[in-house]
Amino acid sequence: MRFFIGFERKLRRWRRKYAFIFYVGTRFHCPICNRSFGKFKSAGRNQYKRPNAICPQCNSRERDRLIHRFFLKNIESLKRDPCSVLHIAPEKSLELQLKALASYMYINGDLFRTDVNLQFDIHALPFADESFEIVYCSHVLQAVSDDNRALAEIHRVLKPNGWAMINVPARGKKTQDFSLQSDSNRPADFVRIYGDDFADTLVRHGFRYEPIRVADYFDRDEQLRMRVDDKTVGALYLVSKANRVQP
Repeated sequence: MRFFIGFERKLRRWRRKYAFIFYVGTRFHCPICNRSFGKFKSAGRNQYKRPNAICPQCNSRERDRLIHRFFLKNIESLKRDPCSVLHIAPEKSLELQLKALASYMYINGDLFRTDVNLQFDIHALPFADESFEIVYCSHVLQAVSDDNRALAEIHRVLKPNGWAMINVPARGKKTQDFSLQSDSNRPADFVRIYGDDFADTLVRHGFRYEPIRVADYFDRDEQLRMRVDDKTVGALYLVSKANRVQP
């Protein structure tokens, strides 16, 4: 049995390492690993399925490719000195850029994953108040039981001169809470999907926000070739602390 388990693990590693061979071509391009492919891998399921979403080489998704470009164009204004970075549910495709910003300390963590520095619950981050100049949290809040508590924790550990990147899946005007309804077609593990009202939620939790839009960083041809658009990226905000939390 141990032999078969070991063989299966080796087979999975081999498939991950050489998967890009099955995507040979030049139709699409990933700006993160700088590779071109005939197609990207699909993501999601049912009505939320997204064809040509994931780079077969570095596994970046649409949102990662936008954030990569955002970092490249704004790197100087994003720097803090000294700088401690908290990377929640870390994406491998963005790890190097966030580590480059971390002149003092880089910590990543997740509730379940073991390939991280720490395992922690976003509802109760194990850090003192105002510990980080940068907090990065992408596509996490839709899956937690209490997103208000999670946002309060991000606000708590963020330093007054720091910034956070918060990205959530979004569709329509108002947030849909799936815990209050039965939706067999909802995305896997989603408790909710956000709407335009998420910006008001950020303000209520004491953040100033700046929306990051695809058209500001990719022309139309790049959007098509790199598979990046506002619908698939979701709602992406650069936030900082406002003076006080609204009641």
